This record gives sequence, C-alpha cells and structure tokens, in this order.
Amino acid sequence: MRKEKGLSRYKLNRIAAEALRNAIRLHFDSILLYENGSFPSAFQISVLAMEEFSKANWVDHYIWTSETNEGYEDAEFEQGWLELLYLHPAKQWNFVAREIDDYSPNFISLIKNRKLEEKKQNSIYVGLARAKGKIDSGSQISTPWRIKQKDARQIVSIINDELLRICERIEEDEFYFEGGRDMNDVFDYEIYKKLLTWPHKSGIKNKGWRKRNLPKN
Repeated sequence: MRKEKGLSRYKLNRIAAEALRNAIRLHFDSILLYENGSFPSAFQISVLAMEEFSKANWVDHYIWTSETNEGYEDAEFEQGWLELLYLHPAKQWNFVAREIDDYSPNFISLIKNRKLEEKKQNSIYVGLARAKGKIDSGSQISTPWRIKQKDARQIVSIINDELLRICERIEEDEFYFEGGRDMNDVFDYEIYKKLLTWPHKSGIKNKGWRKRNLPKN
C-alpha cells in the first residue's frame, strides 16, 4: 500500500521499533535504580518506559488499522494524531485504554485524573501544588522522597509483566505486533532472560480484575 502524504511508512515503522527498543532500555534502567535504592528515580524512569511502550503500541496500531482498512488518513489528521504522541497523559491513557477492565480501578483512576503524571513530576522535583493554574503558596512542600519503594516496585512490575507477555507470545511463534515491521525482532533471548529475573508482580492487571469490573446485574 502506497502512502502519498504525511509521515512516510519507513519513518512510522522506524518510530515504532525504536520506541519499543527505548522502552526496554528505560525499563532496565529503572530496575538498576530500584536495586540501588533510588526509588523516586526508578518510579519516574519506569513511567517514561510506560509512555515509550505505549507510543510503540500506538504507532503499531495506527499502521495496522490503516493498512488493513481503507488506507492512511490525510496529512492534517495524521498531524493531529502525531501530536498525541508528545502528550504524556495521553500516552499513559493509551497504555491501558484497550484493556481497561483488566486493570485495578484505582490505577485507571490514577491515569484518568492525571495523578500519575503529577506523581511522576513529584518524583523528580521539589515544589508546591498548583491550583487553577497558579502556584498554591499555602500547600505542603512536595519532595521526591514521598515516592516509596512500593510505588516504584508496582510500576516497574507492570512494565515487566507486559514485556514478558510479548516475549512469551513471540516464543510461541505468534506475532504480537501486527503493523510495525521489525518490532518483534527487537526482542531476543537475552532480554527475555533479564525480564525473568525480576521477582515481583504488580497486582494491577490480571483476569481477576475483569471479573470484579464487570457490571453487576
């Protein structure tokens, strides 16, 4: 399928594969920080890994839906879509959007209300809260040390779980990524082995949440 306007197919595929590769790099960096007791930085880097992973999935989905349906959208639409890839809350939401019922409602609320983004910023900076676009001088001073070990462990774990899920699908000779060329090839056995060494589970996403989230008759 030819793509006449907007971003070239080559660049779309390259963004998808490189964003995925970068997500894996950030994930392992967050583990190093966690293992050395720098929990606020581990948390922040892990949320960045989530955003890059989400970006890779988003581009993959855009390629796949465009090439299996009625073709790519026009350049104006694509420009608006590309801008979403630079919005942190949008990428965080995209991470959970297709499987909302599989996640803890508290985690969904954290992302939906932009509290995860706020927490990410607070994991790096010392500052005061904002209220209606202004600095709230009466608010309590926020410091990165409010981010505890359990906060970092939870986010690192959910990224690790997702990356392991992909590796297992690929190992079973199933293609996980349907649009972006070379994305499946980003993973290798060394990455898989490193992912297996992480000893924790997030508890944020599992089939049990789906049963609890179903509407009650």
